[in-house]
Amino acid sequence: MSAHEHPHAPTADERAHAGHELTDAQAMPVLRFLAFLAAVSIGIAALVVVFYNYLESREAAAKTARYPMAAGATRPVPPPPRLQNYPFQDVKDLRQEERRLLETYEWVDKNKGVVRIPIDRAIEVMAEKGLPYRQGGASAPAAAAPSSGPATPTGTASGAPPVTEKAAGTPH
Repeated sequence: MSAHEHPHAPTADERAHAGHELTDAQAMPVLRFLAFLAAVSIGIAALVVVFYNYLESREAAAKTARYPMAAGATRPVPPPPRLQNYPFQDVKDLRQEERRLLETYEWVDKNKGVVRIPIDRAIEVMAEKGLPYRQGGASAPAAAAPSSGPATPTGTASGAPPVTEKAAGTPH
């Protein structure tokens, strides 16, 4: 006889003093319940699909019957503002257009010679030339003479006045 087998069925007194279950739980009722639960879940899902298809076909039939002359014709678009049909796609399209405007060369006005350049190139050009500024204005500080040295507190190497927080647009 092995150590796990009991020579006799435990009595009520032995069960009360043992402090734990002396027999194993039966797995078959649990497995039957799980099988039943799975079958009911699949059945309900199938009923939902059938009901959805029924409602969809009923709605399509009702719309066709309501507008018999409109078979194949498109309805007129209502006046703006209109709801977006695909807002996430609209945002993607907007970002793609913005990226195209920021990253490509393009004529803006060919007669006047105005072109659009990529933003990276525009930053390089502005770094080379510097930003335009007013000289001798009442609110502008006196510009230092251009020098070839590094930037100083009164001016920059290009002769432009230093950029302060107020000039950069940051409120005090």
